[in-house]
Amino acid sequence: MTLKHFFLSLSSVLCICSCTDVPKKADPESTYVSLAKKAERFIEKGVHTTEQGTAWKVLPDSLESKADKSLYAGTPGVVLFYLELFNTTQDSSYLRKATQGADYLVKTLPDTIPDAENVGLYTGIAGVGYTLSETYKLSKKEAHKKAVLRTLDILENAAVQATLNTGEKGMHWAGVNEIVYGAAGIGLYFNYIAATYADQKAHRLAQQTANGLLAVAIDTLQGFRWKFSPMMPRFYDNFSHGTAGVAYFLSEMYRTTKNPKYLDAALKGSSFLDRLANEKGYVPHHFPGGEDLYYLSWCHGPSGVARLYYSLYEATGDTVWMDKMIRPANHLLNEGIENKQTPGYWNNVGKCCGAVSVAEYYLWMHQITGDSNYKVYSKKLTQTVLAKATESGQTIKWVHAENRVSPNELTAQTGLMQGAAGIGLWLLQLDAFENNRKPLIHLPDMPKTNGN
Repeated sequence: MTLKHFFLSLSSVLCICSCTDVPKKADPESTYVSLAKKAERFIEKGVHTTEQGTAWKVLPDSLESKADKSLYAGTPGVVLFYLELFNTTQDSSYLRKATQGADYLVKTLPDTIPDAENVGLYTGIAGVGYTLSETYKLSKKEAHKKAVLRTLDILENAAVQATLNTGEKGMHWAGVNEIVYGAAGIGLYFNYIAATYADQKAHRLAQQTANGLLAVAIDTLQGFRWKFSPMMPRFYDNFSHGTAGVAYFLSEMYRTTKNPKYLDAALKGSSFLDRLANEKGYVPHHFPGGEDLYYLSWCHGPSGVARLYYSLYEATGDTVWMDKMIRPANHLLNEGIENKQTPGYWNNVGKCCGAVSVAEYYLWMHQITGDSNYKVYSKKLTQTVLAKATESGQTIKWVHAENRVSPNELTAQTGLMQGAAGIGLWLLQLDAFENNRKPLIHLPDMPKTNGN
């Protein structure tokens, strides 16, 4: 998926804990673990051996499909799935496969400065660095850690540096501001590295990234707003591509630095979202032209925007932010999406746009609030995911439509955000919850809570 293709498709559609202690294997093996193993066998159909090592094709059923290095669709997401599968089962073959994939990512790190479509958390270098860091925690291979630290240099060299009116340093990557491709996601990666390794360079880069985002905030009468990028004619204000994601990163920066300018900007971003939200608390998909289209998932729905509100709750202690999380969650309980599709919730069960993202959201809401209705609904949505699986012998896959406006383009992918790795990862994390274990993988865009 190229940035050019992404921009073109966006104009009509858009959607595209850390733990070093190894827990004991769940005993007896749960249905969730058994299904995750079947998903692994499907993923292995896509294994692709190259001169640089082991990778996985995006579409195992397609002879033309190739390996991909993005966290969104490619080998990094598969590696994370294998790490969690090892964490759950203690089967060393899974750690070996994860390590082989990580070795491939090390060997294919670019020697030249990457372009803007290959730097992001979900599209490029930042996502690769995160995956290598998580692998290093178990592999202890120095090559993995060295490559992680090398990503900081690559990202810094790829950035556009600027001295702001305040005299502070700022940085950005081709003016892309959001979570998937741009500065907000890269900034979250810097925060993750700073916290994981007490790395002062990563901390400095995170602040420069945040300063760059402050410099391009659009100051409206109702608050702050951020575009995907200056190239984008429309606004996508939800979590993955706009205001909510940028404000979330800035709120997390406040939690890290206690610098009030970051909190002020995050609050102003939330104020603008208040202006857009309907009576249920949902923010429309895009402006202009998408005012009546509501997604429900991580990318453009309450499942993603809630991360901003939780971060602000943790930052301020004000229960108004918890209320902003609970209102859309309670409304969504009554939408009946476990049994039907809506214009913004189509034939998709993945971590980006579909049922898994909403199931994760409800389990998280249960863990935060203690409301058992959320836990029940999370499991109900998980059953919907399982009901839509295609099982053949000892393999399982999910055939669905990645994009809303291409409902007939049905594929079964291997990756994190649209494929078996992401769904399998969710099943393992749900198993961890059921067995009172701490999962290994906690993506950088998931807020820190008292439990992780």
